[in-house]
Amino acid sequence: MGDETVSVLRKLGEALGLRQKGRDLISIVLYFHKGFVLTDDVLRVAVVRAWKRDADETLKEYVRNMPPICFVKFDGMTLLLTNVNKQYCDPQYLEQAVAEFPELRQKKVVREHKAFLAIDLQLPKKGLTKSVKSKCYKRMCSLAAEFVDDNCLGVYLPEFRHLRPYDSEIISALRNDQPLKEIHNWGDPA
Repeated sequence: MGDETVSVLRKLGEALGLRQKGRDLISIVLYFHKGFVLTDDVLRVAVVRAWKRDADETLKEYVRNMPPICFVKFDGMTLLLTNVNKQYCDPQYLEQAVAEFPELRQKKVVREHKAFLAIDLQLPKKGLTKSVKSKCYKRMCSLAAEFVDDNCLGVYLPEFRHLRPYDSEIISALRNDQPLKEIHNWGDPA
């Protein structure tokens, strides 16, 4: 995503009260070979599979798909999903982004991806203790796992500046009870 796009989304989130100014970006970004259409049905099925139930309107939960963005409010958490058919960073900053990663497989993911899906935590913005943050990441990771397939090149955690290239264990890492630990635990450097 371009710096201008990130800036606009951050300002919009702050203006709507969805993001605290200066707060860490609690996000999961999936890098893809090619883009895909995120339909209402695909999104709803992903939510149900990831969290074992649909959004409950009586609890003021919802899933709203307004491509290229989606909002999901579930169990006290609000997520912004951004599904874009372009690289995560602007082409002019591509080599700078590549240089941030030490490992050859990571560099390849950054260079070769053509689309991404970002899952950003918007709420809660207050009372984000370590345990609440961990619970949010666990839900976000389990949802992200629903979009990982052979089209996925890797999973990026902006807060930790960590990129895990796709491998046969990435889905189970995302679905793990401690997904942040498991995402960081991957194979030998190439």
